Amino acid sequence: MQPTGPVIPLKGLPQGLTAHAVVRTRHTAEGTRRLVNARPTGMPHYSQVDLTATTLPEHLAPDAIPALARSGDRAFVFNAAHREWRAVQQRYGGHAWATAITLARAGAVVLRCNVTASEMALGSPIRWYRTDATTRAAAQHAKRQTTTRDQLRTGIQDALDALHPHLNRASSPIPTMKGLTEIAVQSLRSALQAELDRPAPAPKRSRILIAVARDLCEGTIHPNARAFSQAHTGNTKTWDDARPILQHCGVTPAVATAIGLQRDSRIGAGGAIDLQTVGQSLPLTRLRGPVLLRAEQTDLRLALTGARLVIVENLQAAETLCDALNGNVTSSDVGIAYCGGMPSAAVLDRIAGLATTAERIVIAPDADLGGIRIATAIYQTLSPAGQTRSVICDVGAAAHAPQRPWAPDSPVWETLKSAQAGPAGALAQSCLDRGYPVEQETAIVEGVLRLI
Repeated sequence: MQPTGPVIPLKGLPQGLTAHAVVRTRHTAEGTRRLVNARPTGMPHYSQVDLTATTLPEHLAPDAIPALARSGDRAFVFNAAHREWRAVQQRYGGHAWATAITLARAGAVVLRCNVTASEMALGSPIRWYRTDATTRAAAQHAKRQTTTRDQLRTGIQDALDALHPHLNRASSPIPTMKGLTEIAVQSLRSALQAELDRPAPAPKRSRILIAVARDLCEGTIHPNARAFSQAHTGNTKTWDDARPILQHCGVTPAVATAIGLQRDSRIGAGGAIDLQTVGQSLPLTRLRGPVLLRAEQTDLRLALTGARLVIVENLQAAETLCDALNGNVTSSDVGIAYCGGMPSAAVLDRIAGLATTAERIVIAPDADLGGIRIATAIYQTLSPAGQTRSVICDVGAAAHAPQRPWAPDSPVWETLKSAQAGPAGALAQSCLDRGYPVEQETAIVEGVLRLI
């Protein structure tokens, strides 16, 4: 859409925008057209305006517009010729007006608003329309997406075909396959198949899975995750998170280890926990925790010396809790364990060991989808007796600043709904009720202190 009405002065017009009057005409009995809502003098009475960039671009550069950085936001703007203001508010919440103005200034949308006639001032927004430049950019984007989707599907299928002969370890001479069980290889195939079954495979996740399958079949072993990223993308940081991505896809850690991605996982410990190794013991109450430890050390033992155990995902919250509880007589029996995101099997084993003697166990992840998965993994690693003594903390119940809501079309909603039947079901329901994530240090600390 390109506005065609005359430019009019308007009070309250945001800087960098021009107001074009929305001119409405009607056919007359005489075969002519007359202005709708014209004043008795014949002068037009404008009730709506279209706000556009002062200079509309011929070509849109979506990558240069922060409001289009996220794929979901880009789809929201690209995939509809217009959006009613209610839909814009549902997606962006309290940021709706600022986002609309940013997009209008960039030439991505035309923002239609009411006019306060008595003052000739800018009124409430009604809807936005895609500009012609955005329509062209959307068509180009859709073409690229189709090409990318087809390339990813081909790559995934090739990876599945390459892995199939190696499901039987005895028939495979490849070095990286040594020690891998059929279950481990099958976990990678299942992750690849899950991407193939999606309407549109996730680009980064799919490419990482394809690269892992290729390295596994070719016997390539990397020194570390950054070397893996460098080999496949030309940059050490692009895929340096490959290991947690594989873990979230359900690929067993043995696969990452086989190609050199697996690093020793770490657990943080502080408060009423003793560090024991080679006949020596160190009470961690003597140190400002949490102390980060490599969890795979066979001669390392962590012993809870208090009655209560708190497990947190957030490092800053763990530090604050250790500082708050250190030296506090009423809280001197609280041990703090920090898992730093989705815990590995070794970290889960450490947590389960600490929880064995705990009379009360508080699991305090971030109040988001990742936190629900983390809480579920920790809860399920506890013994049945430990599960009855545990509670999953909803940190969003504490005072906090509201965050940007999840987009209405985000897959997080359905995933949260499916989590309602699990151990963290109450947390999942609270996340659904709020509609946004809570991962703030002060809220986590306040929520934990209430429960211990």
